[in-house]
Amino acid sequence: MRKFGWRSVEVENKASKALFPMAWGFLPFAFCWIMWFTGASAEFIPWFGALSMMLMLIGGLAGVSSRVGTLNASKVGIALASVCFGVMVWGFVSQNPERVLFGLIYSSATIYLLVKALDFIFKDAFEMQWDAKQKLPLEVLSDWDVKTTRFSQTCMAIKRFEANQFVQIYGSVQEGIPFLRFDVFGCQTREQFKSLNFGVDWPLFQSAISTQEE
Repeated sequence: MRKFGWRSVEVENKASKALFPMAWGFLPFAFCWIMWFTGASAEFIPWFGALSMMLMLIGGLAGVSSRVGTLNASKVGIALASVCFGVMVWGFVSQNPERVLFGLIYSSATIYLLVKALDFIFKDAFEMQWDAKQKLPLEVLSDWDVKTTRFSQTCMAIKRFEANQFVQIYGSVQEGIPFLRFDVFGCQTREQFKSLNFGVDWPLFQSAISTQEE
C-alpha cells in the first residue's frame, strides 16, 4: 500500500486514553479479591466492584471513541454491554452478599473481554492525503458495501471478512487537512494481514485519483 501513496498510522499511542481509567479500575477490583479472601471489610466489596466496572466502562468508551467504526465489531459491543451489566450485577450483590463470588467471577470475565476488545481496536491503519471534493472510485472496489462516495468522517465503505474481521474507509481531517483512512480490524498477525484480499485494485485506485485531480 505504501508504494501507492498510503502511509501507516500509529494508533497505539491513542491507547493511553483507555488505559488510564482502566488502570485505576484494576485497583478497586484487586481490593475486592483481597477483601473476599481475607474476609476484612467484606461489606465494601460491592461498592468497590461497581466502581471498578464504571472505570472500566469509561476506559472502554474512551478506546472505542478513539477510532471510527469499532462498534461494527460484535466483540466490542458485547464487551461494553457486559461491563454495563457488571454495574447492575454488583447492585444485585449488594442486596445478596452471599453472591460475592459470582460478582467477582463475572467481573473478571468481563474485564478479560474488554481487554481483548481493546487489543482488537488498536491495530493496522493507513491514510493518504485527500481532496475533500474527490469521490471514492467505485470501479476499483470489489465486494465492498459502499455507504457514500463523498468525503465523510463517518464510514464511507466497509468490507467484511468475518464478524470481527473487516476493513473500512472513511475520511479524517487533521489540522484542516483532509485524509482518507483505510483501517483494518481483526488482524492479529502480519501473516493474517498479508493473506487478506482487500478487493482493491491499488494501481487503478491511484490512477482514478490522478484522473479526478486533472
